[in-house]
Order: sequence, then C-alpha cells, then structure tokens
Amino acid sequence: MSVSASAESKQLAGRGVGSILAILVFAEIIAAFETSMAVQLLYTPGDFFTSDLSQLVWVITSYSLVAALATGFVGRLGDQFGRRKILVAILLISAVGSVISAVAPTFGVLIAGRALQGVSGAVLPLAIGMVRSTFPAAKVSMGIAVVSTSALIAGAAGLLVGGLFLDYASWHYIFWTAAIAATLAAILVHLGIAREPRASLAATGRIDYFGGLLFGAAIASTLYGLTLSKNLGWTAISVLGFVIGGLIALALWIKWELRIQEPMINVRMFGQRKFALGMLATALIAVGPIGTMNILSVTIYRNPSSVVMADGGIVDLPIGLGLSATMTGLLGFITAAAAFAISPLVGKISARFGARMGLMIGSLLTIAGLVIVCLAPSSLPVVIGGMVIVIFGTGFLYSGMPTVIVECVLPEQTSTATAVNAVTRTAFQGVAASVVGLMLAFSPVVAGENTFVSLSGFFLVVGVLIATCVLTIVVVFFIPPTRAVNAQESDVKVSNLTLKD
Repeated sequence: MSVSASAESKQLAGRGVGSILAILVFAEIIAAFETSMAVQLLYTPGDFFTSDLSQLVWVITSYSLVAALATGFVGRLGDQFGRRKILVAILLISAVGSVISAVAPTFGVLIAGRALQGVSGAVLPLAIGMVRSTFPAAKVSMGIAVVSTSALIAGAAGLLVGGLFLDYASWHYIFWTAAIAATLAAILVHLGIAREPRASLAATGRIDYFGGLLFGAAIASTLYGLTLSKNLGWTAISVLGFVIGGLIALALWIKWELRIQEPMINVRMFGQRKFALGMLATALIAVGPIGTMNILSVTIYRNPSSVVMADGGIVDLPIGLGLSATMTGLLGFITAAAAFAISPLVGKISARFGARMGLMIGSLLTIAGLVIVCLAPSSLPVVIGGMVIVIFGTGFLYSGMPTVIVECVLPEQTSTATAVNAVTRTAFQGVAASVVGLMLAFSPVVAGENTFVSLSGFFLVVGVLIATCVLTIVVVFFIPPTRAVNAQESDVKVSNLTLKD
C-alpha cells in the first residue's frame, strides 16, 4: 500500500468512523445471528425435523465447515479485490443461502442452504481487517473491540430470536429474517463505505482454491462417514469408503500445502513446537467446550422431562427440563451476558499472568460446572447454576485462544498464525457438532415412536468435554511462558484473524 493511498484511506475513514463502524457492527450481528440461530432447530417439532440427532446436527456442521474455508480465503481476496466488495459478496451469498433454506422442500436442501450461509462466518475477520486498514490509528483498538463484542452479544441473541420464532411463528421465519437482514447489510456496506483506492490493493497472487476445496472435502467426507455409521455400522462399505477416503484426502491436502508457496494454511508452522502446542490447545478447546456447549445446553433445556404415551401412561426421561424454545434462548442469552460481564477480568488475568493461565482457569471452571450439572441434570436450579459456571469458563477459553497463539510466535508471524488459528478453530467446531450429535444419539431412550437422549449419551458427551479440558490444561502447561503483551498491542494482534495489512 502506498503512503498516499494509506493516508487517503485513513482520512476518508476519519470523516465517518461512527457510521462505518455502525455498518460493520450490523454486518457482524447478522453473521453471528446466522451462526447460532440454527441450534434451536435441533429440537423443532414437525415432520421436517424427524431425522436422527446425528443427522440434524449437520445444520451446524455444514455451516461451520464452509465458514472455516471462507475464513481461509477472505484475507487474500480482500487484499486483491477490495474488502468492501468481498464483504458485500459474502453477505449476498449468505442471503441466497437463507432463502434456499427457507423454501427448502427437504432437509437435504436446507443443509445446502446452511452451507451457503456459512460464508458469513468470514464477516468478522473481514470487518476487523477493514477497521485496521481504514480507521485512524487512535480508534483502531476501539473499533476492533466494538465489532468483536457485537459478535458475542448477537450470537447469544440468535438463540433467543430463533426460540421466539419457533414458539410464536414458524422456523421458516428464522431464515427469511436472516435473508432480509443480510441483504440490507450488503446494501449498507455498498452505499455507506467508500471503495478502497486502487493503489491500496495488493498485487495479484496465487489463491489456494484447490487446497481449500480439498481440505473441505476431506473433513466433510470423514464426518459424513461417521454420521452414516450410526445406522449402518462401522463395517459398512459406504461408511469405510467415506471415512478412509476423507483421511486419504486429508493426507494429500497436507502434502499439497507443503508443496506450494502460498498455501491456504501454512502447515510448516506446525514444525515449531511452541506453535504446535498452542494449536493443539485450540483444537481441543474448539472440539470440546466451544464447539459442544451450545448443542449440549439446548439438549438439556429442550429435551422433555417426561412423555405421555398413547395409552395415557407417563414415561419419565432421565435428561431434560422440557423448556420452551423461547425460555431456552432467554437462558442462553442471560448466561452469555454474565460471561460478557466478566470479560474485563479475563483481560486483566491474561495481561497479568499470560493467556496460559486464562486457559487453565477456563478449563477448570468448565469442568466444575459440568460436574454440578451431572449431579441433577433434570433440576432447573442445578442445571442453571452449573451452566453459569461453564459459560464463565468458556469466556476464559474463548478469549485466551487467539492470545495464546500470539504469545507462541514471533511478532512478524502474527498474521499467519492467527489466520491458521481462525481456520482451525472453526473447522474443529464443525467436527464437534457432528461428533456430539453421534454421542447424544448413543443408546437412546425409546418412548413409543420417538427416541430421546439417555444418561449414557449425556455422560458420554460430558466425559469427552471433561477430557478435552484436562488435556488442554496438560498441553498449556508445556507451552513455555511468554511475557504478556501490553493491552494496546494485545488488542491489535489478537484481532488480526486473517488479513495482512
């Protein structure tokens, strides 16, 4: 970027920082809403959602996998073609996906629409990149904090809004709302944010489309094979074909990424022991608490406490509070707000003791909360008390993940490291959604023609969650301590998810 172009961009942004920030926040609110709104669909009544839970979780898995791929591409696409143009395209594509899901005649078509919606998972890093490249230096940290915070609040609100639509309207309205809002956001971005000067765009380079598609195909194939195993068994040819084929594709992807000069993910960085340990901790947290708790909490809240049989008899179920979708969303929003309230404490602990300590505290809090929930998984006060502690723990974990990666690399490697971290985290959240669906469907309770989550399935998920937290503590313990960065430096580095400015 030339000095004159940079100055022009900064000056342009300086004249309307407030309006630009409002537009970017609105775009991220829509993206965060699309991320969380579909969790409520796992327990939606009606013939459309009668699939096994191991299949229903693909409304989350499909979104997360595409979001991971989009996150890996948007940085370079934004550098080459302009971030405003790419952001508008992403919002319009997600709107199309929402329309497809809203009018879907089958569950498979709805999944395809959700996959298209997944591109909105790249809105946050793209918006943060726009803040960093166009805002005056004195306002960059503030802009990043506002955009990032909006993602957390909107994600929690997605559960609540989704619950309101399910209880008082129809699940179709969730997708129609997302489509209209995404289209409006695209219009606002196009009209309200100036196009970047041509001189500020990077020279055209290679974009690793093949690597991205191979990575997505490998993960999707493996997870689909796991889903099929629920009904077909592990020895079925189709199951083995998808799982083994996915693993082979993953091996080929690693080989491909090592060959090319500009890979989607710089896998060479995993040769650095400190970085590899940081990424292992990220994977454990993403496949554990971050990727699992939304599904598990909705399962506990929405699963009925008892079922009335056709003969008038009542069958008590071991797991579930039988809450409405609206109450489930409200509880999710309240606990998320509580976690947000302690975010300053999380920041102070990370600044004082390093992100390692934050991850350890978060893991211990998550374990403690899960143990409390297990004491009485059908008691509302016990479950809510345990969930509040869990959400405090995940607050530490969510905040500490990118920070610990920054602490594991040299300053000049920050952009690349955080890009790898963002893609890995999102991909493993997709893995978590698929795997937790399988575990919750394990040895279900049969009541008439319906099946419900059993204690075996519930404890299996909780056991895996606790194991990932324990392993996170062990892995983080072996990461050498690093001097904590100051607040301003931390804000800028942690937020640089995928873009190189």
